[in-house]
Amino acid sequence: MVFKMKPAAVYARFSTELQNEKSTEDQIALCRAYAARHQLDVVATFADKARSGASVIGRDGLMQLMDAARQQRFTVVIVEALDRLSRDM
Repeated sequence: MVFKMKPAAVYARFSTELQNEKSTEDQIALCRAYAARHQLDVVATFADKARSGASVIGRDGLMQLMDAARQQRFTVVIVEALDRLSRDM
């Protein structure tokens, strides 16, 4: 039997200009490590830099993630923490 890994997307975000831009790179690395440990195939990566999690306005990365989800490009979304996706979860 052939094992097929589930397709996954990674999403990263940092909220203000005062935060380190490397923050998204670090989040993506952590998410990719998680995917490897859990046998998930990262097929797409999305990020928003210097954007608040309180609104979807101006979050192009999140909009692209949602479009890709509607196209069923992946079955799993990996984020470093839920507040990277939204502050109101």
